[in-house]
Amino acid sequence: MRVLVADASADIRGGVADRLKAEGFERVAEAANVDEAIRKLSEGLASRQSVDMVLLGLNLPDREGLEGLSEILGVFDVLLLLLADRHQRPTAVEGLSKGAVDYLLRPLDYDLLLLKVEKQLTRRFMQRELRRSTARNETLFLNVLAVMAKVLEAKDPYTRFHSEKVSTLAASIAREYGFADDEVRRIGIAGILHDLGKMGVKEAILKKPGPLDPEERTAVQRHPVIAATILEPIEQLQSAIGFIKYHHEHFDGTGYPEGRRGEEIPLGARIIHCAEAFDAMVSRRSYNTPRTGEQALEELKRCAGGQFDPECVKVLEAVLRKSGQLSLPSDKGSSGRNLAQLLEDLTGTVSTEDANPRNSGLKDAVEDGPEDAGG
Repeated sequence: MRVLVADASADIRGGVADRLKAEGFERVAEAANVDEAIRKLSEGLASRQSVDMVLLGLNLPDREGLEGLSEILGVFDVLLLLLADRHQRPTAVEGLSKGAVDYLLRPLDYDLLLLKVEKQLTRRFMQRELRRSTARNETLFLNVLAVMAKVLEAKDPYTRFHSEKVSTLAASIAREYGFADDEVRRIGIAGILHDLGKMGVKEAILKKPGPLDPEERTAVQRHPVIAATILEPIEQLQSAIGFIKYHHEHFDGTGYPEGRRGEEIPLGARIIHCAEAFDAMVSRRSYNTPRTGEQALEELKRCAGGQFDPECVKVLEAVLRKSGQLSLPSDKGSSGRNLAQLLEDLTGTVSTEDANPRNSGLKDAVEDGPEDAGG
């Protein structure tokens, strides 16, 4: 960790530097004024040896009061500890509200100074390591999802395009609702992975050209629970698992797996249910003759309040009309990217914390028929 001591007194600068070096600090620089401090901070950035903390005196000749603090913290990502005379204590206290992490009064207590410096630098080090650990976890998260997507795509190639369209449409619905960006991404990811549980369903059933018998239908209806079980260990998806597990629940309570109704069903799941039903009806499948966008929308409206959340259907219609998707041929709307690429676009900064869907965002300046449409 690199420290810069900026004070008008050569004795203070030297005393502080000597004490820090005696305690094992090997990178301690000095500056007699703010201009020199800024130059050394800039040199540190240029050489990839950024300063971590500035001990800034309030007695520097080229800046008054907290001007130096404002200039430094306005540009550089550093911890700033003020050194002040006793009569400057009110100014030092004001500096805390402007970004300083602490202050010390002269004459300096070097033991206290060392304690404050080590405390702040240790906190900075831990925060830096936490950011690195988080980045590694996000990379692992993306890799796990990409593998899952590739396995599902290999089992049922149709899923690639269906999942892409459901993800895109569900995310657009979420934006129309006014969800925060983080929640939009989470719903988009749930849209891609909502059929993941079909990895546990026999391919002969998934690709059967005619109606399913009761035993086969029961097998297919297990896929939301299978998906939730697979995804449960992934911390970043905890608040999205419900969107996947309950995306076949019906607004009137006649769906599966638990027969939830109304607002007992997570809103993200209701959104994905509408999005995938629309895509299933406008797409060509072994059991389905594609409908036009307007025909599919009319079916969703007819089933609103029964199978679908009426508000979701209204928002979906608004999205479709604004985007012109009702006039697109059923085979349009796919970007041609594979699921792993789509996941990479969506997972950049997904928070591990729940988001409120009604709220929203140098220095770090988303098989059967209309009775249960969808995948």
